[in-house]
Amino acid sequence: MKSLLLTVSWLALLPSLAASAADNIDWHHWELEAFAQAKERNKIILVSVGMEGCAACARMEALTYTDNTVIELIDENFVAIEVDAEARPDIGERYSDWAWPATIFMAPDATQVLAIRGNRIPRNFIPILEDLVSKHAAGELRPDPRSPYAAPPKPAETELTRIRDDLRAQIDRSLNHKYGGWGRSGIGGEQSGSRLRHLYLRAHLYDDAELHELALKSSAGFLNLIDPVWGGSYIASFPADMEVPAKFAALRAIPEKRILVQSNAITAFAIGYQHTGDKKYLAGLHDIDRFLQAWMLAPDGTFYTNQKNQPANLPANMSINDYWLLTSDSERRKFGTPPVDHAVYTDRNGEVIAAYVLAYEATGNDDYLDTAKKAASFILDDRMQDEGWVVQAKANDKVADDARMRPHVTEERPFLSAQVWFGSGLLSLYRATGDERWLKAADRIGKATLRFLQDDELGGFFATIPDATAAIIAPRKPLEANGTAASFFYDLSIYTKDDAFASVAENTIRAVADPSIIRREGRITGEFAMALEKVTTAYVEFSVVGDTTHPNAQALFDAGREVFEPRKLLHFEAPGRYPDRGIPAMYICNPDMCSIPIENPADVKKQAAAFHGPADSL
Repeated sequence: MKSLLLTVSWLALLPSLAASAADNIDWHHWELEAFAQAKERNKIILVSVGMEGCAACARMEALTYTDNTVIELIDENFVAIEVDAEARPDIGERYSDWAWPATIFMAPDATQVLAIRGNRIPRNFIPILEDLVSKHAAGELRPDPRSPYAAPPKPAETELTRIRDDLRAQIDRSLNHKYGGWGRSGIGGEQSGSRLRHLYLRAHLYDDAELHELALKSSAGFLNLIDPVWGGSYIASFPADMEVPAKFAALRAIPEKRILVQSNAITAFAIGYQHTGDKKYLAGLHDIDRFLQAWMLAPDGTFYTNQKNQPANLPANMSINDYWLLTSDSERRKFGTPPVDHAVYTDRNGEVIAAYVLAYEATGNDDYLDTAKKAASFILDDRMQDEGWVVQAKANDKVADDARMRPHVTEERPFLSAQVWFGSGLLSLYRATGDERWLKAADRIGKATLRFLQDDELGGFFATIPDATAAIIAPRKPLEANGTAASFFYDLSIYTKDDAFASVAENTIRAVADPSIIRREGRITGEFAMALEKVTTAYVEFSVVGDTTHPNAQALFDAGREVFEPRKLLHFEAPGRYPDRGIPAMYICNPDMCSIPIENPADVKKQAAAFHGPADSL
């Protein structure tokens, strides 16, 4: 792993009421200086991690961090650090076990002693602070056994198929057979997209009717998340026959609209439509797209981060639920519109791009493809650095006017999530179009990721380049981001046939496949599960060979695009590995076998069916 000069730029913003605590509490950035100050002054460290679209974070900022007693306790006894989990995805992932807001307490030497999840009002928060102060004075602070895991000390030696099967069982234990999805209420949340793709993949691989039914039930469940007025997907909903908290009873949903949830919904509807042809999924795609186009689309074609859950000046006699239950645009606008967080994050845009490509592949609607291409083009032009990596965030005029809980921080360093999710989006575009531009850009990002973020000794990838804080807080190789990396490099290796990528996917999986880490991550393992499936069941490569200007070449490519095969790698290829037959032909191959040359586009789907299951030689 190589070093890189890191710089930080802060965009100064006018504080809102919810952020006014920043004028009272002396908040620090996550950097060595803050930790050194805590050690020098023998103060406890408080780390507040959250995101702009989190309603619970906003409540804690507005009610708790403006309380005089809380302010006094923190300023006298703590060094306070605030982190935007989306601007710093490495730190956000590290503390994601505690949801948002996550409040982490460390001893002066940065040993974690306590972590709490969710909003705490002053009367609940003050005793926690006082207890920590008392224990610190008495020398009774003890390490928290639930502290975040660090990078495993050695790669896993277990057979990958065994790791895969154990993980399948772990995920399946949380399947909701009644409603579809996972967990108590089934559908919803920001982790459901990868788990749904994994469910469809397994149903496809083994012709498992039960898993297929559950996958379709899960896709259909996303329809219940849609806001009927403006479109877009809420973060969660509750089935009609489920008892839910009173504050959600009428709406039966949590009305936050985060960008990742929109990507998940597009994915669910695209695959659902591809499997069934049911127009309800087309309607679902339209509803998500109209929300994104109207509310979340930046002028440059990229996507903002979230729409918050209430207008800035909601009347005191109107609840958030009352507002979202209003049934027309005009009724809602009487009371204002919920503000949008105008930050644009590269990793989230990579996920949106990949989802829109799935929508195009399922429907043939060029508008979806154009949306994905425009976002990808701008990020490549605006955010790719000379070394080949892309920045996570940049300042923009819109975000400067936002009333934010935290300053908008942009850091000129490569974050793993930005590289591998945007790289995966580029490979999706290549699969859908055959345009070499996308592959060349993905190749460049892949090489930069290897150069700056890979652990050269043990394999796998760090969440970012370890900086000065790594001396006191061990660098981390996040499981899910490494899963996405493994999938990205696996596909890249097949497309490019470049030896530099050949063993990266398996080495990455082994570097993070510690059983205790996998168990701890629980349901947040969809991307890692997808990577394991790819590596252990093998790719299915669709190669169109011959003159790309010949009408038959594009017809074969389009026929391949329409085939549902989650492991599909579709591209044009010059004659060499396969002969030039004078007329373009498609070859479908995995490590075991190849199809006969396919010249008739109508035969593509039939020939692809022979590659349904895992490769026998793996």
